[in-house]
Amino acid sequence: MDSWSITRIADQLEELNIALDREAMSMARWIWMEILMLPKDKEAELTEANKQRLAQTITRLVHGEPVQYIAGHAWFYGLKFHVNPDVLIPRPETEEIVEWILSDLKNTPSKGVRILDIGTGSGCIAITLKKHLGREAEVMAIDVSEGALNVSRRNSEQIGVEVDFRNMDILSDTLDNLGLFDIIVSNPPYVSKEIVGDDIIHRLKYEPELALYPAGADPDIFYKKFSTLGKRNLKDGGNCYFELNEFRAKEIEAYFNMKGWSGTEVRIDLQGMPRMLKTTRI
Repeated sequence: MDSWSITRIADQLEELNIALDREAMSMARWIWMEILMLPKDKEAELTEANKQRLAQTITRLVHGEPVQYIAGHAWFYGLKFHVNPDVLIPRPETEEIVEWILSDLKNTPSKGVRILDIGTGSGCIAITLKKHLGREAEVMAIDVSEGALNVSRRNSEQIGVEVDFRNMDILSDTLDNLGLFDIIVSNPPYVSKEIVGDDIIHRLKYEPELALYPAGADPDIFYKKFSTLGKRNLKDGGNCYFELNEFRAKEIEAYFNMKGWSGTEVRIDLQGMPRMLKTTRI
């Protein structure tokens, strides 16, 4: 009997230098449970179909393709999202922004809250907020990529929530016809190729450049836009929440302070990095 397990797959990942230690075990669990669809913590003799599926998965991993793209989905805040190379893979750090928003709304409840998610990608932020807030929230989400919007609309339908998705470019389109919002949230492109270097760029090669790297030489272009945009598109006392370039948190915070925003706060994420910013329109 040729018995397989999560540990055996992890050992193979290490032998091929795909991943090491805890990362190898985490990736092996993904393969076992999300691709081979086998029960956790049990050994099994693989069917011929699963042997082929495992071999194909290993080959794709050797070339650097993320396991979530191979599986065709990722988990975010307990919800299953379809993903493909048109959208970023949802990160645990982004869950912390959702948690921040939900916590603030719980502490200061208000009916009829309007939320705008800019650069929605897979729709993970917008859909999760709508799922948890239900009828209390009207959620709109925009993205410049039609491919991303196809993914986010599919996720909205699968998860069973109604979000208003629109194709818009935050850098060139006006949002004035969308009305005023209580909350604007965004995980914008902020990765600077000059700062991160070739190794990180290579690791991110399967994910959409449009969602990773700001166009042009200014890595802060989206934050500068937000620091003025929010004044026109937020209600008085409305809040913006952004995921940050952790290497430029102080500079980004300064843009909002200079524009007269109130109570600007940067939070440290679970990795110990300054990753999130909240600021209030006054």
